[in-house]
Amino acid sequence: MSKQWRSAPLVLVVALTFCFSALAQQATGTKTITPPVRPQRPTESDSYVKNFQFVELARAVASMKPSAERDYFEGVLANREGRLDESITLLEKVVPQIRASNPMHAAVALHLLADGYVKSFRYNDAIHAYQDLLDNFAGQLDKAERQSTTDDYGAALLLKDIPPQTISFEGPVDLTTHRNSVLGTIDTDLTVDGVTASWVLDTGANFSTVSASFAQRLGVRLAKGTAQTQGITGAENKMHVAVLPELKLGGATVRNVVLLVLEDSSLNVPSGEKSRYQIQAILGYPVLRALERVTFTKDGHFLASPGAPGPGSGARLYMNLLMPLLQCKVEGRDVVFSFDSGANTSFFSVRYSREFASQLRGVQERPYGMGGAGGFKKMLVPYLPQASLGIGSTTATLTHVPVLPKLGTDSDKLFGNLGRDLTDPYRSFTMDFVNMRFELGEKIPEKAHGK
Repeated sequence: MSKQWRSAPLVLVVALTFCFSALAQQATGTKTITPPVRPQRPTESDSYVKNFQFVELARAVASMKPSAERDYFEGVLANREGRLDESITLLEKVVPQIRASNPMHAAVALHLLADGYVKSFRYNDAIHAYQDLLDNFAGQLDKAERQSTTDDYGAALLLKDIPPQTISFEGPVDLTTHRNSVLGTIDTDLTVDGVTASWVLDTGANFSTVSASFAQRLGVRLAKGTAQTQGITGAENKMHVAVLPELKLGGATVRNVVLLVLEDSSLNVPSGEKSRYQIQAILGYPVLRALERVTFTKDGHFLASPGAPGPGSGARLYMNLLMPLLQCKVEGRDVVFSFDSGANTSFFSVRYSREFASQLRGVQERPYGMGGAGGFKKMLVPYLPQASLGIGSTTATLTHVPVLPKLGTDSDKLFGNLGRDLTDPYRSFTMDFVNMRFELGEKIPEKAHGK
C-alpha cells in the first residue's frame, strides 16, 4: 500500500547559511593572539540565553548591579527584543572590557553585534565583527557554530559596500493579497520596474529572494561573488546577491532592497509527492520590518500602519537573528516558537517532545514530508491530535501537529515553528516590529472558517 506524504511547512529561505570558500578565507586578515584564560563556567543567565528563556533573562538582568556583566546580558536581551540601537551601544561598550576576562561572552557579543549591524544595514561593520569573532574567538565556538559563523561572514562579504535600505511613506499601505492556489502562501501582485509578478509575503524569509530568471526580467545587477545557501532539507543552493534600487508598496517606497538570487531550480519547490511549483519572488523580513506594523487580513489585505499604536494584549515577539520568534503559553509555561507566514502548517520540535513528553504518550507515527528550497525530505513522526497555545489573551488550537526529531538546527532549541494553520481561523493577525508584539484578530465562526 502506497504512503500518502503530508505536505510539510514550506520554509522558503532559512538563515544566512552559506558554504563559502576562498573569498572568506582571503579577507580574514592578520590574527590577533588572545592570551589564554581560564575557561568560563556558564551561569544560570547563560542558560537563559542558550535556551531562549527571555522572561527569566529579563528578571535576572533587572536584579544585577551595574557592571560589565549586566551590560552584556542587557545587550543580549535588547538584541532579542528588537531594540537594535540599544543593543549595539551596550555590546560595543562591553566587548573591550570582556575580551580577555570572559572570551565566551565576547564571542556571543560579537556575533550579536554582527547581527545587529546586518539588521541596521551596516554591512561593512558586520564584516569587521565577524572577522574579529573568527580571528580571535573561534575557540569559543563548537564545530557547527564555527562553520555557521564562517558561512555568515561569507554572506556579509557579499553585502560589502551595499548602501543601507531606507523607507519613506507618502500614504497608507493597503495591498490586495491572494492565496496561492498551489502552495497556500499569502501572495501579492507587485509591479517593479514595469514587471508585474506575484510575490510571496514571507516573514520567515531572512532576505527578499528572487529566481535567476526573474532577476533578469527585473534588470538588476548581480554583485561579484557567489555563495551557497542551505535550505531546511539540507540541500545546497548556489546564490548571488543583487540590490533592487526601489520597491513601491502602496504608499511606501523602500530603497536599496537586498535580493538573494537563487537558480530557478532551487526555487522550484515540491507542491506534492510528484508535483512541483516555480516560485519567482519572495518579500522577506527586512522589508516587512521596515513597514513597522503589518497586518494580514483574511479577506485579502496586507496593511502597514507606521506610527500607529501597537496591540495592547498581544504576545511578545523576539528575534533569533533574522527569524521572528513568538512567545506562547503551553501548560502555563512561557515557551518560544519561530513564526513563519510562508509555512502552510506548523510543526513542533524535539525540545517540545522532551519537555511535554506526556502529551505524546500513545501517539502513533505517520509519514511526513518536509519541502523547501532545493529538496524534499521524508520521515515518520508522531502527530499530536490537538495542542493549545496561549497567544496573548487568545487561546489558539492546532490540530494534527507533527513533532519532528532532532534536525541539527536552531529549531531544536526552540519548541517548533508556527505557520498559517495558527492564523487561518482568525480574521487577521498583526506583527508590530516597533513594540515587538503579535496579535490575532477576531475568531472566525467555525462554519464560516470551514467554507
